[in-house]
Amino acid sequence: MRFALWSVILAAVAVGVALFARSSTGYVVIIAAPYRIELSLNLLIFLVLMGYVAFYALARLVTSLLAIPGRVRAYRADRVRSRLRVALNDALLAFFQGRYASAERSAAAALTGDETKGVAAIIAARSAHELGRFSEREQFLEQAKGAAPEVDQARLTTLADLLVSQERYDEALAVLNDLSARDARNLRLLRLKLQAEQATRNWDEVLATLAALAKLGGIGPAEAAGIRRAAHLGNLNRKSQDAAALTEYWKQLPAETRVDPAVAASAARYHLALGSYWGKAQSYIEASLALEPTHDGHMTLAALMEQLGKHQEAVQHFRRSAELAG
Repeated sequence: MRFALWSVILAAVAVGVALFARSSTGYVVIIAAPYRIELSLNLLIFLVLMGYVAFYALARLVTSLLAIPGRVRAYRADRVRSRLRVALNDALLAFFQGRYASAERSAAAALTGDETKGVAAIIAARSAHELGRFSEREQFLEQAKGAAPEVDQARLTTLADLLVSQERYDEALAVLNDLSARDARNLRLLRLKLQAEQATRNWDEVLATLAALAKLGGIGPAEAAGIRRAAHLGNLNRKSQDAAALTEYWKQLPAETRVDPAVAASAARYHLALGSYWGKAQSYIEASLALEPTHDGHMTLAALMEQLGKHQEAVQHFRRSAELAG
């Protein structure tokens, strides 16, 4: 449809030009003494149009010729970027395949490009770490500095991960605390932070990090319960030489934690070791044993009964603990 429309328009223009040229009797005289040039108006119009077309074509030719060096540079740069992307892709594939030496070589080949340098340096650092080449790892991580903010965060996350794997927990926490302040909902950071805090026995921090992780759905209920129990046991042990601190901490525990067999038994045992009778010890231990009979729970309750002079009940709990142990 469009082609037919343009065909009609061009035909109409051609007919109009032909009619104008046929009926035109005008002429033009150009005088430059001692010369005199006389042209028909039709010829002058034709020469002007042809001159414009020739000038336009020459200008386009010159522009194209001048643009050739830039196009060649752009083509070469595009080829270099393509090779760098291929090298980076090869590095990623090799790393996830466990071919760390190959991954490091491919990543090192991609370090020369601004676009690929940051990610390539991180992959090379992780590969060098897996190969036990820690000095090279540090050099690669250094090369990843100064990249885009998101790449720099990936570099710091990688650094923290590698420090945790080397059991350099204090150094890892210094990095993780800074990162967590910027991105408090990052599950990977919270996981690493929790692992480092558990290793350094920062039990209060463990409980805070665990709560944040559980709120985001980053940890299962069973795993969270085990870690929470270990943290409370650690705090109880830390306060086991101070009866007032022990009692105060117990009051802060949620009701469901107080009837946890391990927590209740440990708290009662620490109070007994301090020589203080803990009024609610018996009720909490008995409640926990009703939920889950344990050897430690019955042993602790037996010791408490002996301290209270209830020898017959103490014997019963000793026997029950022996049955559970057997």
